[in-house]
Amino acid sequence: MRVTDKVTDYKDWQQGDLITISAGTGKGKSYFVKHRLYEHAKANGKKILFLVHRLNCLKQFQMEIEEDNKTDVITLTTYQAIEHRKIKRSNKENIDPSTYDYIVCDEFHYFFSDASFSRTTDLSLESILDASNSIRIFMSATGDYVERYLENYRKLNIRHKYELQTEYDFIKTLTLYNKADDLESFVEEAIKGKYKSIFFINNTKLAVELHKKYKKHSMFNCSPHNSSYKHVDEDKVNSMLKNERFEDLILFTTSVLDTGVSIKDSEVTNIVCHNFRDVRVLTQCIGRKRLVDDNDHLHLVLSNLNNKQLGGSKGNIRKMIEKANYLREYGVEDYNKKYYRQVDKTNIIYDETDEKSANRKVIKKVNELAYFKCLIDIEDINLMLTKGKYGYTEFIKEWFDMSKVFIETDESYKENLEFYLDSIVDKRLFKDEQKELINKILLKDSRGRLQKGISTINAYFKENKLRYEIVSKRTSERVEGKVKSLRYWQVIGDIDI
Repeated sequence: MRVTDKVTDYKDWQQGDLITISAGTGKGKSYFVKHRLYEHAKANGKKILFLVHRLNCLKQFQMEIEEDNKTDVITLTTYQAIEHRKIKRSNKENIDPSTYDYIVCDEFHYFFSDASFSRTTDLSLESILDASNSIRIFMSATGDYVERYLENYRKLNIRHKYELQTEYDFIKTLTLYNKADDLESFVEEAIKGKYKSIFFINNTKLAVELHKKYKKHSMFNCSPHNSSYKHVDEDKVNSMLKNERFEDLILFTTSVLDTGVSIKDSEVTNIVCHNFRDVRVLTQCIGRKRLVDDNDHLHLVLSNLNNKQLGGSKGNIRKMIEKANYLREYGVEDYNKKYYRQVDKTNIIYDETDEKSANRKVIKKVNELAYFKCLIDIEDINLMLTKGKYGYTEFIKEWFDMSKVFIETDESYKENLEFYLDSIVDKRLFKDEQKELINKILLKDSRGRLQKGISTINAYFKENKLRYEIVSKRTSERVEGKVKSLRYWQVIGDIDI
């Protein structure tokens, strides 16, 4: 089911309505706006403001609506432009959200996800909520916590909620690694196996270093506002946005690509996410790959977190909101006495002019979005810690509906290999699948040469008490009127040893 199948009563929406559409990436949220809602708005002389949160998204969407000649109804801009207007009382386009009949908030989890490093996400949200005569549509695959904020904290009524179940059956394998050094081994594995891959890295310096080291095989992307943007090949990025694919074997990117941008390329089979704790960010990263057909799939690799690391993160977040808790409980006067001349480096507390006071005095306020995001993060960590010794691993398994995961450690190599072999038992493995199997086993001789022969691999299975055997078989198919013979491998399981 797609959004157009679920949202059928959009013509009944009324002025002032708050609407949420929760659906996984690739389920047609943007398609619904750019087609169904566009047609209805055009027929009734209405205007749509479409908000995105990344310049890459803006460029990609702008190209689409210009090609489709839909700029007569749809205006595109960023949340940041709305925030700038609020701060400076104007912006480059001088766009006032309240003048539009429909305000579409694409990837609306932005209000929280960026609140941890941006001080102004609350300004764009307030501008949207203040546009009480507009129909406001919030769309995301991971907007659950923003919904909770609007309903439970702000006490707002969401008039219509539409939800499509997110499915992750396209994830063929899920691997978690514990050592930072393992990241580079995945890069080398991708190069050796010629696996087209996206590496999301939550450390710009590290992403640049890997790109430089493997420049022959890769491209790099980050925010234009990042000092490392000088390493970005803009022609390659623009081509990627236009064609919805990249030509290099590997894309190293920061989370600048984590939402909105579409990569429609069945050759992309690996996604690696390094140093991301927030499972909703991981979900958005995975969603950049749009499935081309029912056979399309990916192998997902994530950096792992142990309970000690989770506890450390929880302690840091508590420290971040310590001042905000005090201000909320005791007020500005007591806060100033306790934290006299102390700067809140988290930016959760900010100064604002009190327009209602006679002398327009400056008061301290809490950025409620940033504060609420911290509470959600603590709640998530607490849930992870309830799941036993390997809390994060169990949480990830449940989130992505995976019964089993690979854990990249020396001790568990055999278990991981068995899990992989189980997943391909009795399947026909042609040339590409054979190459993938060989690279998963990574059997090498004394001179470091990769072993590819069936007899050698089967001997390795027997020696290591792995209950599998590879057999070679033939089949035939008709190609251009001629019968062609094809050889394939098949993994047989539960072999007596």
